[in-house]
Amino acid sequence: MHSLAAGPIDAFRDVNRLVVVSLPQGPVAKEVAAALVLHRLKIDERGIKIIDASESVQRVATGVRLNPELIIELRQQFNLSAGEPRPVFILVGKDGGEKSRQYNTLDLENGSP
Repeated sequence: MHSLAAGPIDAFRDVNRLVVVSLPQGPVAKEVAAALVLHRLKIDERGIKIIDASESVQRVATGVRLNPELIIELRQQFNLSAGEPRPVFILVGKDGGEKSRQYNTLDLENGSP
């Protein structure tokens, strides 16, 4: 489990459930990003804040994008490997550590969040 250093993400953690998202380049990322937009109501109802930690550019239009230095730090803290070919979703616990990790899709029905 990793703990986040004090920073912009802490302000969200006190109010929202956080999901750190990393999407690869290409059509899969576009499909997942579109699905997140479609499920925006469910995401908002659960008080979830999406933190886009994708490499290089923002890929989740509805997510919070931190500055590049914080994204690098966040990716290191949660062991998000460079060039990961699958979408990764990490639920952040109240302590700032990783609570759960999902690949490919964010399951709002059967998984946590």
